[in-house]
Amino acid sequence: MTTGRLFVVPVINTMGPVIDPRHDDLLNTWEDVDRACARYFEQSYRGRYPDSRGRPAVFSWFFISWSGFSSNPVHREFGWFNVDDHYHERFGAAMDKFGDRLHWMYNHPPASGVGNEWGLDWLHNSQYFEILDRYLLERAYFPSVIEVATERNDTSHWIEQWFPFDVGNRNCRDLNLGATEADGRKSGSVLDWGLAPDDWSEYHPSAADYRVPGDMRRWIFRLLDIKTRIYRLRAEEIEKAFRRCRAGRDTFLSAYEHDFRDRSHAVSELLLEPVSRIARDYPDVEWRYADALEAAQEVTHVQDRVAPDLRVEVNEAGIRIHTSEEIFGAMPYVASKDLTDATYRHHPAARVGENTWQISRDAVPSRCLFAAAASDRGGNVGMTHVTLEGTDVRDAATAARQKATLGSHGLG
Repeated sequence: MTTGRLFVVPVINTMGPVIDPRHDDLLNTWEDVDRACARYFEQSYRGRYPDSRGRPAVFSWFFISWSGFSSNPVHREFGWFNVDDHYHERFGAAMDKFGDRLHWMYNHPPASGVGNEWGLDWLHNSQYFEILDRYLLERAYFPSVIEVATERNDTSHWIEQWFPFDVGNRNCRDLNLGATEADGRKSGSVLDWGLAPDDWSEYHPSAADYRVPGDMRRWIFRLLDIKTRIYRLRAEEIEKAFRRCRAGRDTFLSAYEHDFRDRSHAVSELLLEPVSRIARDYPDVEWRYADALEAAQEVTHVQDRVAPDLRVEVNEAGIRIHTSEEIFGAMPYVASKDLTDATYRHHPAARVGENTWQISRDAVPSRCLFAAAASDRGGNVGMTHVTLEGTDVRDAATAARQKATLGSHGLG
């Protein structure tokens, strides 16, 4: 029997500096965070445990926007683009060198507005639209791989509209779900993945329960902690992935650390070195480092790596968005920025043809920057930016385009 391939995806959740006197191991300034993260980009670090092709480690960086909060007790780096822009500017060239990418991580703001609490009521606010509208319009970025640790069924149905790859499954039988979160709740009330697969299998979730396999279209992948208060990555979990490959199945193996702790040694000791060591007992299994998007595409056997083209036209019926091929989800993601008052809006679009959607012209500001983005089922993202003035449509050479040139890793 042919063995499967193992794709190893080290993840750093990039949240920026934190100041909390209750924890003396936190990195309090960007200088401290940069110093710790710089270690990840040293050639000697990346190349110490090469994969079976002799290639150095590839990292995936999931960035967060600290927006939608009203108080900031632990001095987070509040702002729409602060964390993402910092990593583009500080480490963008190094990420390109190693094949790293930046992807989107979302923490939902709670009703309290407190910046170190978890929000679980998906309908209390729609900060997710506020963030994505701005990233699409101002940074020419739209994700196809996302991480939402606090997923629930309502979250799942929202994710299903646009994102083919969901790196969220935290299920593991050894999790300490009795640990206390910053807001006093137990971890088990925040992370609710208990029924999800724990064998590294990717799955389409059920519409009735995101934790169990079903007939929704997106793929969910497993992501474990490397070293946190609720879990320390065990070699047995890594070997479980190798055994799955030996049974003939391509496998996505991923674990994460945060950037606000100096943990490069833990990433090496608990993930990179054990993978390299255990691989010696499985010489028939090819294992590779891969970015989360590449790994997801390989494991789900995506052949086409070309993004769809999108085109906007205005006619008497309204604004129409055409895509060159079938896309993932029910509609493109559409947003506008009013050029009069700088208001951002998200716009649902109605399907009017096989690859055509329409929005009423009255629903969109008369003068605006207008953008649409869509991923195909393989995670390839296409987008278009235009300026609308009445019925006139002009291509928009936006600041977003200029920002995007800082690194192609920001467009995955």
